[in-house]
Amino acid sequence: MFENYSHKKKFIGLAVLLVLLFFAANKRSFKVTKNAYVQMKEVKEKLEFMQNSNLDSKELQRQMNLYDNLIGKQDIQPDVAQQSILDFATRYGDVEIDELSETHFSNEKGFDIITNQLTLQGSYSALSKVVYDYEKKFKISSLIGVSYIKEKNYNRKKSKLKVLLIFQNYEKSI
Repeated sequence: MFENYSHKKKFIGLAVLLVLLFFAANKRSFKVTKNAYVQMKEVKEKLEFMQNSNLDSKELQRQMNLYDNLIGKQDIQPDVAQQSILDFATRYGDVEIDELSETHFSNEKGFDIITNQLTLQGSYSALSKVVYDYEKKFKISSLIGVSYIKEKNYNRKKSKLKVLLIFQNYEKSI
């Protein structure tokens, strides 16, 4: 059947047939593969973005925990903070609560500052242990001031050692 055609016509026919097969293969296979590759690349980028945002959120949570440790927890009611301070002090049998001052409120540069003062009485080692534990283990408020006070009673010729602890919580003003 093809004997009647010259080599030139056979070559042109074969070239046209190859071009048609190329377009058919492109439409059926190569185009689908290219689209799948593009979608896979987009999904990988989204996955990488999600993993990075997850790491960013973990980093933000770590920073929030660090700031909570430095300045005290957020969203704590003042009376709950004061009660927590008292509850923590009552865990130690060798110190006595001498005085608990009224909670002081102030506002500075967009922050509400809540200050509590507690005075404890006892021996130096017991008071030092309580101060250390307030600093390391107490997470409700931040211990910002410690002052040891020695009071002499001249009538009885005895001395009492006290420690004044100052706690603060910060809240963002609305």
